[in-house]
Amino acid sequence: MKHPTQTIAVIGASARAAAFSLLRAGYQVVAADLFADADLSGVCSVARVDDYPAGFERWLAETDCDWWQYTGALENYPELIDRLAKLRPLVGHSGDVLRRVRNPLELQRVLTSSGFAFPETHATAGCSPNGDAWLAKSYRGSCGSGISSDDANYWQRRVQGTSLSAVYRGAELLGATRQLVGETWSGAKEFQYCGTIGPWPMEKSKQQTLDDLGRLFANEFGLSALYGIDLIDGGDQLWVIEVNPRYTAAVEVVERLSETTAERFFGKAIVYAKEPVTVTAPMTAHFLRQAGESLLPLLADIPGAGTAIEVGQPILTLFADGHSCAAVEDRLRQHTCEIEKLFYTQETQPCG
Repeated sequence: MKHPTQTIAVIGASARAAAFSLLRAGYQVVAADLFADADLSGVCSVARVDDYPAGFERWLAETDCDWWQYTGALENYPELIDRLAKLRPLVGHSGDVLRRVRNPLELQRVLTSSGFAFPETHATAGCSPNGDAWLAKSYRGSCGSGISSDDANYWQRRVQGTSLSAVYRGAELLGATRQLVGETWSGAKEFQYCGTIGPWPMEKSKQQTLDDLGRLFANEFGLSALYGIDLIDGGDQLWVIEVNPRYTAAVEVVERLSETTAERFFGKAIVYAKEPVTVTAPMTAHFLRQAGESLLPLLADIPGAGTAIEVGQPILTLFADGHSCAAVEDRLRQHTCEIEKLFYTQETQPCG
């Protein structure tokens, strides 16, 4: 269904995935983020905002749109969200919702009292309560960037298992995926998000847990728009780790899975720089050709010519499908290797 008269503004650290989702749905889109990548600028108006996140306020005030939505990691700035909501109608969760659902102590209280598993959490600074059994976390972390073993805003007991993400709209579960975290082949740091593969096979009891969580978060926290829950599958149960109350990185994977009737698996991976990289015009052109003209590309988040990328910063995102989650991961690893050959010599950065 087309919506020719409706223009949606998308803002966040990276707006591309959400913008592509809206464009596929037939909306007109304007965007602002930290990158203004070449593939996004090719399909809609996009501005690079260097004064992050305060710069979004001026940009939105000067932008003509019917409504707006935010992506990561603006959920960590509820006061800014409230100010922006006074400028243009917001489709998403308000600052009041963010303050509650992003508070780990509030999550701990609500979830444990409702019978769900949540890692023991303490608001404390200084030394770890008990060595490496605990993770130090920041209140403003995103994609794993707020996790360390150093000084912390709060401490959370470490849970071992498989990292998962569940995507919801209100109480409705849209899909469950595996999160790729800290994969060295992608160049990611420990705990750093680097991709999504789905659908993740789920036992009936755990599927029921996910359904129950959706109802809890809709009723107790007022979550009504898109959001994601990060979890750990510890084997005997699912542990809730945190809630991302906005369009998440897993959404476009879940959307692609919903658009096919075949028994296929789909995934994405973020390639992080292992050495300093300066993107040339031929590189950008090559990646754009590989991506294709569809809003369901093979490559995305393609940097423009002249972009200087430091070690640990994202280069681009790639996609793959296959007959299983393992097959998808293998293809993502292979494709990452092929991408890296354009930037590094084999001797400098061996693939894998």
